[in-house]
Amino acid sequence: MILKLAIRNIFGNGWRSLVNILILSIVLIGMVWMNGVLEGWERTARRQMQDWEFGAGHYEHTAFDKYDSFTWDKSFAEIPAEVQSLVEEGKAVPILISAGVIYPQGRLTPITIKGIPHDQSILEIPTKYLRVEDSAGIILPAVIGKHMARSTHLNEGDILTMRWKDIHGAYNAYDILIAKIMAAPVPTVDYSQVWVDFSQLNKAKALQNSATQIILKDRSGFTSIVKDFRYISIDESMENIDAMIDVKRLSGYMIFALLLFLAMIAIFDTQILAIFKRRREIGTLIALGMTKRQIVKLFTVEGCLYTLFAIFASSILGMPLFIYFGVSGYKVPQEMSNLSVAGTAEPIMCYYSPTMLAYTVILVMLATAIASWLPTYRIARMKATDALLGKV
Repeated sequence: MILKLAIRNIFGNGWRSLVNILILSIVLIGMVWMNGVLEGWERTARRQMQDWEFGAGHYEHTAFDKYDSFTWDKSFAEIPAEVQSLVEEGKAVPILISAGVIYPQGRLTPITIKGIPHDQSILEIPTKYLRVEDSAGIILPAVIGKHMARSTHLNEGDILTMRWKDIHGAYNAYDILIAKIMAAPVPTVDYSQVWVDFSQLNKAKALQNSATQIILKDRSGFTSIVKDFRYISIDESMENIDAMIDVKRLSGYMIFALLLFLAMIAIFDTQILAIFKRRREIGTLIALGMTKRQIVKLFTVEGCLYTLFAIFASSILGMPLFIYFGVSGYKVPQEMSNLSVAGTAEPIMCYYSPTMLAYTVILVMLATAIASWLPTYRIARMKATDALLGKV
């Protein structure tokens, strides 16, 4: 009976109910879309970093600090035997990292030199271009990213000098050939990075089969303890990206909290007005035996029904938007795509997880229920005789 009365009252409110439902629909559509973009960004960044940089996880030399280039000349060790078998089976790929400089157009430019086997197939880096065709090793093929090429004004086929320091502290140099400029969506694979063949870099640094990182193809090759190396999971590698996405999510929550607050005010006002206009009806219901708790429940159910109707309206009004951004993706603004953040170089395919949809609906439902319940404190003190006489 309460449900039927609540539905009748909502339809009886006419355009006020329609406005409330539309406001709630806009809030729901906005919250679902924003969370879909953020979850899509997280999934895109994770996929890109797995495909281009970290695989299914990686080992890293214990002395390596990616923020301190002075540690790089000490951050390598010979590949352990238990991992070397994975490398030979194609289940792992070693990477040797060294600081260096190049001289494009005679300008000194600090870079990170990364050696990777030219025949690897785990990462998306086009390493086939790193195969050394010059048997004398006079010119070393190299691969760089588009941003690196743009900032240094380099083109495919350019030859320039690259210098580094070997393990004995002696400086050496090669002429390198820009064999390929790749479109890498992960900035840490592109910005100030020069990729060369793994064995050639080992030779240049007077090393033998040594690596700074060892990338795993999948978790099947995971070994908890590897001498001189520590394991870093993909979740740990994603910490910085996750933290940035959480900040964006928090700022979005603040905006939608404000919108939701405005929607709650509209519903609160509607319920206050309904109590004022329907005081005789409320008195009649109390006189007919309906308890004050049931009256309170009636108004609370009305508020919850606003959310249910808003969900239905959102599914109709917002579905084209959700499908479009889920299929075509959200193109990140140019000023943000130029930041050193994975997942922004290509359109973000929005992802609407069932968990996200559930907690969004529950949040709006709870807020609506509270906004509907608050005005009913007047009903709890109302006498049937006063209500029938129009006194509230």
